[in-house]
Amino acid sequence: MVTFKLPDIGEGIQEGEIVKWYVKEGDHVKKNDIIVEVMTDKVTVQIPSPFEGRVEKIYYKTGEIAKVGTPLVDFSTSESIKETETNKSEYIQQVEAKEVKENLSEKPTMEYGRVLAAPAIRKKARELGIDLSRINGTGENGRITTEDFNKYLSQMSQKKVEVSPAAMTTTSTKPAGKRFEMHGLRRLISEKMTKSKQTIPHFTVAEDVNVTSLVEIRENLKKSNYNISFTPFFVIASVEALKEFPYLNARCLEDGSYEILEYYNIGIAVDTPDGLTVAVVKDADKKSLLQLANEISDLAERARNNKLKLDEVKDSTFTVTNVGPIGGIFSTPIINYPEVAILGVHRVRDEPNGKFMYITLSADHRLIDGAMAARFIMKVKNYLENPITLLV
Repeated sequence: MVTFKLPDIGEGIQEGEIVKWYVKEGDHVKKNDIIVEVMTDKVTVQIPSPFEGRVEKIYYKTGEIAKVGTPLVDFSTSESIKETETNKSEYIQQVEAKEVKENLSEKPTMEYGRVLAAPAIRKKARELGIDLSRINGTGENGRITTEDFNKYLSQMSQKKVEVSPAAMTTTSTKPAGKRFEMHGLRRLISEKMTKSKQTIPHFTVAEDVNVTSLVEIRENLKKSNYNISFTPFFVIASVEALKEFPYLNARCLEDGSYEILEYYNIGIAVDTPDGLTVAVVKDADKKSLLQLANEISDLAERARNNKLKLDEVKDSTFTVTNVGPIGGIFSTPIINYPEVAILGVHRVRDEPNGKFMYITLSADHRLIDGAMAARFIMKVKNYLENPITLLV
């Protein structure tokens, strides 16, 4: 028998949620067969079996959280399977003996004088403070059956909720709400956003941007069969501004210090059927507008289909979230921890003197002052209002 533990996936990941099992106990698997799908706060990964054998025990159910280094599956290899088969009859005999012992222990016994009841019922009665002598047993020799016990509980419950006609007129008739427990990506988003708000003192600055020229450039590109969204322009504008304000291209560390980064990996917030995912464009400063457009489109598509790789969701230095295509003219986005700033871009508005868009910047006030944030967002605004400079 060998035990396979949840491996270290990297990037400081300590745990993962079991999304789906591809095997069940008793199945025979080959080496490199996918056995389980695990979701971390970075990405969902499919984990293969490191060897061939039979699945003897699965330690976690779907939806449960497994810690790195804890057992996932017990396997029998070829030799251990043979040994298990040899000892099978002895194992069955032990199980049967245990079952006989347990069955004997469940025989009715006397309690509260002449009352007969099984140990499970007596235990429940003690927990609830119920006098078994008040229950009429319908079993052999007056034994209290499970049905007798449950019927008594039902009767007691009905008595407790009896109210006068006058009281009934004031009793709420609203149905109970449906309970919802967060799992999967929704749980991870909840944990990450909570940590960000509890750890980072947020503040937000905003600007109104005239994007008339930007819209015209996009339309001209479409005429040349280049269907490019606004997002690549936002990425380039952010990178150019980050070069002038390096404190916004940083990461807060667990010990309270900060790391100023010299590379530009821009996170792109993607709306997926399961929730928000941040895909990462690596070395965005080294890519052209068309390269960025193609890469962002590919990342977004694979994010929606849960096909992103671990390397494509980690090590971002700054995030851009574009809610414009969905709706909303203004927002105050939450920082993508452990980054220190995030740019929010919004719906294009038609005004008498052109097309405008609000942009917002949420920043970590421990590292970034209001003046620095204001200068940064003004730099981004300048690039977006003069997009030809982004293409040079």
